[in-house]
Parts: sequence; C-alpha cells; structure tokens
Amino acid sequence: MFKRILIPIDGSEAAWHALAQARALGEKFDSAITIIHVIEPHYALPAVAISGEAPFITVSIEEIETTGYKLIEMARQRMHGYEPLETTLEFGHPAQRIIDLAKEEGYDLIVMGSRGLSSIAGFFQGSTSATVAHYSTIPVMLVK
Repeated sequence: MFKRILIPIDGSEAAWHALAQARALGEKFDSAITIIHVIEPHYALPAVAISGEAPFITVSIEEIETTGYKLIEMARQRMHGYEPLETTLEFGHPAQRIIDLAKEEGYDLIVMGSRGLSSIAGFFQGSTSATVAHYSTIPVMLVK
C-alpha cells in the first residue's frame, strides 16, 4: 500500500513519535523510508535584548547545518536495522519543501509530528504540519 514514506523531523517529541509510527507502517508494508530535515533560511534569530543594544543573535549556516545533521543521525540511530532507509538535509520553507519533495520523488505517504518546534511566527502563521496536511496531494498522517 505504501511503497515510499517520507518523514520530516525537527527534533520534537512529536517527530520522534511519528518516526516510530512510520517504522511500524514501513515494516508492515515493506516500505522504503526517507527521513528529511528542512532548514529554513533564516540565519539571524531575533532576540530580546535587555539593554536594547543587540537586536539579533546571528548563527552561522555551518552551526545550523551541524545541528541538522545531528538530528538526522539521531533519527538514523532510532531506525537502526531498518532498510531501505535514506536521509536528506534540505534548505527552504519546511512545509513547501516537504510537499515539493513528496511530489517530485513519488512518495505515497508523509508521516509527521502534529506539533513541532516551530517559531513564534509559525504559531501565528500556522504550523508546518497543518500546511502540509492542507496542501499535500498525498495522504498525510499526523502523529501526536
């Protein structure tokens, strides 16, 4: 039924639950699984400055990439022994990149956490999972 499953991760507890659920589905349907972590291209994080002098904390792209690769490695460890398994680190708007990759690569299912580590802006604009569920042309399973 599900030959290819895409699992976006962000390090949240819901993402780890989604990974476990996707593994169970993958084992049942003998599915290929791809784990994706998407880095949003915001390299300056706003901070509340007590003195009012420093409006931003800058983070290098290398630090962000390193964190992304660490998350992917944690996911690989949780999927130890599962085959076939692929991982990818992508750049872009998370919801759009997940939707595009699912369509471009012919995935049958997206399994993702229902509430991730989104920013304050994400809270007001809508969550990544809600956007993916709304605009995806393939089934999306949201896991709490």
